[in-house]
Amino acid sequence: MLPGSYPDSDGADKEEPISTRKMVKEADDNILQQFEQAKDDDRDVPAEAAGQDVGCVSKSTGPPSVAFSQQSRQSRPRSNSADLQRRGCIRRCIWYHSQQPDSAIMLPYWLFAYCCQVVLTAGAFVFFLVLGTVLLLQSGSLQEVIVPYTANITEKEFSIDQAFEDDVLVYYDLSLLANHKSFAESKDRRIAYTFLSAATCTHADSRSWVRLRRGVDTTFLTKVEAADGDDLIPCGLVSLSMFTDNFTFYKDTNAGWERLDANESDIVIASDNEAYGKINSPLEGEERFYIEESDRRTQTWLTPSFFEHWKVWYRTPVSPHVRNLWAVIKGGLPQGSYKVQFQENSQIWHDWGVAEKRLILAQRNGLGNRGALAAMGGLCLAVAAVEVVALVAMLLSPRFCRSSRPAVQPERQHL
Repeated sequence: MLPGSYPDSDGADKEEPISTRKMVKEADDNILQQFEQAKDDDRDVPAEAAGQDVGCVSKSTGPPSVAFSQQSRQSRPRSNSADLQRRGCIRRCIWYHSQQPDSAIMLPYWLFAYCCQVVLTAGAFVFFLVLGTVLLLQSGSLQEVIVPYTANITEKEFSIDQAFEDDVLVYYDLSLLANHKSFAESKDRRIAYTFLSAATCTHADSRSWVRLRRGVDTTFLTKVEAADGDDLIPCGLVSLSMFTDNFTFYKDTNAGWERLDANESDIVIASDNEAYGKINSPLEGEERFYIEESDRRTQTWLTPSFFEHWKVWYRTPVSPHVRNLWAVIKGGLPQGSYKVQFQENSQIWHDWGVAEKRLILAQRNGLGNRGALAAMGGLCLAVAAVEVVALVAMLLSPRFCRSSRPAVQPERQHL
């Protein structure tokens, strides 16, 4: 069998692969034979001449290969130390840490073997396929009721065909480019801890900009002008575009329309209470929050009834689609007819290009809402498709994957 041929080729069952130990032993035997022959030929040569000719060959050092290796080991530290002296401090440090010994642990190398790669690819395909299927099934099982509405609508009726057993989450949904860089960075640095993110209030730092950009929204303009001073605090486009619509929900009963209790206080992420720690609660006898700067108090346009909704809005989304929590209806909702009254329905969103706003009633789920589960499920199935393509490619081309094997294969025994 020729060196480098594979076990599945012709003659694989007749010959064994070349042993590394046998090759080393044969090489040493040849060197010893040459050494003995040279020793017999030079018996008549004087000892001094023999010592000069033989050089490093002696009875104590053994064969020339061994003597040469011993000399190279002795001269290597001197040459390395001389080279290190000529190098700078940084280069010496890099050279020292780059001299790593050969690893005796072969497990990391087995991960790149052909059979191991096939097993890992198949396992990844099964994992992402099962995970994507579970997420899509979970997304389809979630119940949501969507109530679209436009500007200048005072009330709208809707029905619930399947009862909500747990708490009902009330969201407002807007198609708005709220993740645009110029919009997301337009925040007040005096209000929130921005860490490494940029924050600026250019063209949105005073009430004159509010009158220019949102002057037709008299309700919001009244909230802003009720505060002291002429500055807009908090400033920025995010605060200036605050969602201010207000809703009241009713259920149709035999006695008439019964008002539902919507809790607007438990809608903020717990970490936001620390993120907006610069805002202080109103003092006794005051109605608005304030901040402290340069040893003086500056009043904001935020009120306690509006503060929780502002914190939800101030956390801009990562997608060009706003879906924020507005309230929570405790205890679930049975089947039946319902209606929502719009205590405030701002016209400004229609002027800004948002033709339709939506209210969404959804059940609580630990994995997220229906849209998030559907997106993650689709992503997992896409990854599974990539894995199955890679798996088929590896299974159909095994000989190509084997071409990286070494030409000489050692025996499967301890050398």
